[in-house]
Amino acid sequence: MSVTNLAYIHISETDKGSWAQFGGAILGLMPIERAGFGDNTFLKMDDAPFRVMVSVADEGKLLATGWDTGSQAGFDAMAAKLEAAGITVTAGDSNGAALRCVEQYASANDPAGNPFEIFHTRTSCADCDVPFASPTGIKKFVTGDMGLGHAVIPAPNIDETHAFYTDVMGFGNSDDLRLAPPAEGAPELRILFMHASNARHHSLALANFPHPVGIVHMMVEVTSIDEVGECLDRVSQAGIPLLSTLGRHCNDNMVSFYAIGPGGIAVEFGYDGLQVDDWSKFTATQSTEGDFWGHAYQAMPS
Repeated sequence: MSVTNLAYIHISETDKGSWAQFGGAILGLMPIERAGFGDNTFLKMDDAPFRVMVSVADEGKLLATGWDTGSQAGFDAMAAKLEAAGITVTAGDSNGAALRCVEQYASANDPAGNPFEIFHTRTSCADCDVPFASPTGIKKFVTGDMGLGHAVIPAPNIDETHAFYTDVMGFGNSDDLRLAPPAEGAPELRILFMHASNARHHSLALANFPHPVGIVHMMVEVTSIDEVGECLDRVSQAGIPLLSTLGRHCNDNMVSFYAIGPGGIAVEFGYDGLQVDDWSKFTATQSTEGDFWGHAYQAMPS
C-alpha cells in the first residue's frame, strides 16, 4: 500500500503576495484568494482546488507535503501504519480540512524531521471551483492522477528516512543517484528517488544533506519544450536567480531548469518526464551521472 500522489505542497513566505507574483507571472500558476482564509495564498494548476498553499511566516520554508491516500479506508490504514511504526500522528480539525479542501487529514514528521500530511478526498470550495487559466498562457500542467509533480527533501539520515518511506509509507524505488563529492574531503552526494502509486518516475526524493528551507526543490511539469523556454525567458527578464541552467536528467529524462523562488525555495520547471505504466516490469536504477547534458548548478547546498 502506498499513497497515490503528491497532491499539494504547503510553504511559507515572509511577504504576502511574493509567491502569488512568482507563481503566477513567472511559473504560470493561477493565484487564488479565498474568503475566510486571507492569510493564505493558493496556486491552482488544474481542476484540483489548488496545488500549492502559501502561508505568511517569519521565514520561507516547507510546511508540509500533502499525500493523497486515495480513500477513507486508505487514510485509516496509513494512519494505523504510521502509529504502529512509532510515528506521532496528529489528526487535523475541521477548519484545517476546510483550508486544505479535503475531507480528512492528519500531520506527522518523517525520521529526518520533514513535515508531511496524509488526507483523503479533495472537496470543493466556491473560490477554487473555477476553470484553470494560466496567467502566462500555459495550456496545461502534467498533473491528474500523478499529482502536482515531485518534491526533493533533505534527509542527512538518508538510510533511516528511506526505510520509513518504503517500509511504512509504501513508496517504491526508482533510482539511487550517487555523485562524486563537490570538493575534496566533502561527502558523497546521494539522492534516492521514489515513486508513489502513479506513473510518474518519482514523486519524492531524499537528499543526504541538510537544507535551510526544508525542501531542496519542488517540480512542476508542462507539455512542451517551448513552454519551458518561455518560462526561462520570464525568469531571465525578471532577474530571478537560477539554481541550475537548462539540462536533461538521466534517470527521469526531464528537460528542465531550476529557478529560486521567494524565500529561497527552488522550483524545477520541466517537460518530458519519464512515466512508467507498469512498475512490476521496472527495475530501479543506480546512477552515477545526473544529466545527459546541461544542468550547471549555480549554487550547491551546504
